Amino acid sequence: MRQIEITVRVKEPLDKAIIKLEKLGFKNIRESNVDDVYMTQLKDKLNKENIQYILSNSVLLRYLNVNGKEFKKISYKNKVYDNGNVISEKKVNVECNSLESAKQLFECLNFEELVEVKYNVLVMEKNGIELAFQYGDDIGVLIEYENKNDFSNKTNEEIRLEKENMYNYIKELGIEITEEKDVKKAWELIEKSL
Repeated sequence: MRQIEITVRVKEPLDKAIIKLEKLGFKNIRESNVDDVYMTQLKDKLNKENIQYILSNSVLLRYLNVNGKEFKKISYKNKVYDNGNVISEKKVNVECNSLESAKQLFECLNFEELVEVKYNVLVMEKNGIELAFQYGDDIGVLIEYENKNDFSNKTNEEIRLEKENMYNYIKELGIEITEEKDVKKAWELIEKSL
């Protein structure tokens, strides 16, 4: 299955954006804390021009606490880009009992920690559409909108148009957002560290 999503930066306080959605009938359906550790064998080759390439050759050790229930997994995200914009993403996830043991295993295979991204998530839903507020000290406030349809047989142009529709949907809700449609949390944190 080929999925698409957009992640936009919010230009107003989180509480103000939440109130706007609540007035439109959106409900808070879940809250979570996320701790992502990206690991790669290519850290010594990292520079400002190849962050995207290094991330695409990384594994992700993810800890999730969703409404008090813990999940741990190893993930690989195969993102497809068109002119620097994410067109789609395929994910491979493996459940993991011990992220510390997984990290030790990858270190034995010459993987190094690339970046750690910690943030909170508040998901609001209305009529089957979920908007996930992602927020934390290092990332500010973002909204992620995942389209649940399968885009396996769609062209890049059809995907680009659908992402534009998704962006316009958020904008029409009255939330103040930037023009960016593909905010990349890990990429931004890596770039700041170089």
